[in-house]
Amino acid sequence: MFQRRKARSASEQIRSVVWPDRGFGRLLSYIIQRVRRMPGSPTSIAVGAAWGVAVSFSPFIGLHLFAGLALSYLTRGNMLACLFGTFVGNPWTFPLFFYLDYALGTFLLQLFGSTISLAGVSFAEFIPLFMAEPVALTGEVLKQLIVGAVVLGCIAWFASFGVVFWAVSGWRKHRSARLAAARDRRRNPPLNANTTVDDKGVVAQRSGPNFGDSD
Repeated sequence: MFQRRKARSASEQIRSVVWPDRGFGRLLSYIIQRVRRMPGSPTSIAVGAAWGVAVSFSPFIGLHLFAGLALSYLTRGNMLACLFGTFVGNPWTFPLFFYLDYALGTFLLQLFGSTISLAGVSFAEFIPLFMAEPVALTGEVLKQLIVGAVVLGCIAWFASFGVVFWAVSGWRKHRSARLAAARDRRRNPPLNANTTVDDKGVVAQRSGPNFGDSD
């Protein structure tokens, strides 16, 4: 009943994963709406979403969802919010996240005099190496990636928690005020020319002249 008239080819299905049919803007708007309307406390939703975003900086791509759900469970975060949070990590952002992990980890380890492996000194040098042999490169600079991921993950966690908590709390306050205003309008309908209010405050509709009657 709800199937497509024309089935998608394998190439179209792969393309839709890399680039959504209606663009990332529509996808981001959908995720924001779903997160704001989730059941649960704003704190629980914010904690779950924060873990989903934070684990996206980990170099262990296949374990992001499992790690995020486990950490959300241990901290009483919303599991569904964590799932949506992991959407931050995707084929378009992973190269950037890996480079940021590498650059920050390299800087910190060099600062403390630790031995490191270099894989370029700029984003333009790092990305071709990463795209050519991601597994081999990850193994060579794993120490730097882990150090950078821990620091950036912590920053991302607190930033995401603040943004999601503010968004969910603000939306719920706005919704509560809107519903209260609607209830108030139903209880106290606006007066018009045919509305009268007696001494006890009772609102009544005044009937108009009856032109059908004749002497």
